Amino acid sequence: MLAMNDIKSAELIQSFGFNRQDYLPDENYAAWQEAVKLLFDIDANGRKDLPEFYADLASYSMGSVLLGYARAATQRFSRSVDTIARGGIDHFIAQLYIEGGYHGVAGGKPIEVQAGDICVLDCAGTLETLATDFENLTLVVPRAMLESKLTRPEALHGLVLRGGSAMTQVLSRHLLALFELAPRMTLHECDSMTRGTIALIVACLQGELERREDQTAAGKSITVLRIRRYIDDRLSSPDVNAETIAAQFALSRASLYRLFEPFGGVADYIRNKRLRRAFFELRSPEFRGHRVGEIARRWGFSNEGTFARAFKAAYGVSPNAVRDTSQLDMPSTDPDSADDRPIITRWMHEISGDGHPTGGAG
Repeated sequence: MLAMNDIKSAELIQSFGFNRQDYLPDENYAAWQEAVKLLFDIDANGRKDLPEFYADLASYSMGSVLLGYARAATQRFSRSVDTIARGGIDHFIAQLYIEGGYHGVAGGKPIEVQAGDICVLDCAGTLETLATDFENLTLVVPRAMLESKLTRPEALHGLVLRGGSAMTQVLSRHLLALFELAPRMTLHECDSMTRGTIALIVACLQGELERREDQTAAGKSITVLRIRRYIDDRLSSPDVNAETIAAQFALSRASLYRLFEPFGGVADYIRNKRLRRAFFELRSPEFRGHRVGEIARRWGFSNEGTFARAFKAAYGVSPNAVRDTSQLDMPSTDPDSADDRPIITRWMHEISGDGHPTGGAG
């Protein structure tokens, strides 16, 4: 029979981490590279074999989100299309920089982050940055937990909440408290805590998105959000197009286009969302047995050639290349084989957007 202390211990959330003091510099670099490879490719500018390189990590699986603390030396971070295809994670990450920062390009746009700032990155977007020695907190959130609650989720990649604002400071203190309490937190507590954390993040992000819009555009936000939800719920239907949407919301074609002008128009919005869904199905083990043409038709592309050209224009690679790349990192489907993927890789593939915890302590 388990003692009360054993029961309490068994309910604690899973944790994983390492300390530079436990490794030689090259071993420390390898451990760090393995831990973050699903999110980033890294390059320590030739410092991996020198005593100056270091990386400490402490991370927690909090049911439907992941929280990690890192302290590390100067290095380059990147996410290419190959990285995105190999990892196959459809998440957002929010990072609080406690010390240090970085500059570079996110999704083709310049980004600069300083100590005290919170930056948001879309794991479906590309990235090239150079970080100074830094200390940060990273929250990994499945797309579904944020996307439907924000008017412009496509604007999140590279969004920076500056440390001087009140809302950034409130969110920063919340994340720091969450990390401080994580070692003593149970999965049951995480369930409620995560919902509160997501609500706070949504409020902060939506506030920043609205601040960046002019007053005339702000009045359109609710209408755009309702239309986006309507489209997202019906993406696989061939009947979703500008005509049916305009009729559903009693809008003229011109009014609908003006609402979706920031997205390149409603047709571009629908096509890009369908391409993204197809992208993640192409690299998902669940759809490994489906032909590329089947997946294309599932998402409204009746012609495989048209789909392949649109896909390559959007992602720079062919649908077959994404499938080939993703299969290199897919776990075995043999139920008797051990899952030898790194623990953080498993966590990120396990967390879901429905808000339900996925496992106990390990």
